[in-house]
Amino acid sequence: METGHLVLLGQGLFLVAVLITGKPVLPQTQATDIYLTALAILLTLTYLLGLLFRPKKKRLGMGTDSLVVLILYLVGVAGLFAVATP
Repeated sequence: METGHLVLLGQGLFLVAVLITGKPVLPQTQATDIYLTALAILLTLTYLLGLLFRPKKKRLGMGTDSLVVLILYLVGVAGLFAVATP
């Protein structure tokens, strides 16, 4: 997809969310929502890079990209507890 298509898709999703709730969505976001969104983007980018560069070397029975995702996920879950606690 081109960037323009992604922008339209994102705007469409926000429009659907506004129509469902009847209120603006972004002002209601909390720190955990933003944190989880950033974590999801980071994990997706890691897998995309793994698809583009296809590491041949395996560590612990998995590709380097999967190992990085596993570490990011575990650190991300620990960070979620830090963000979620008041």
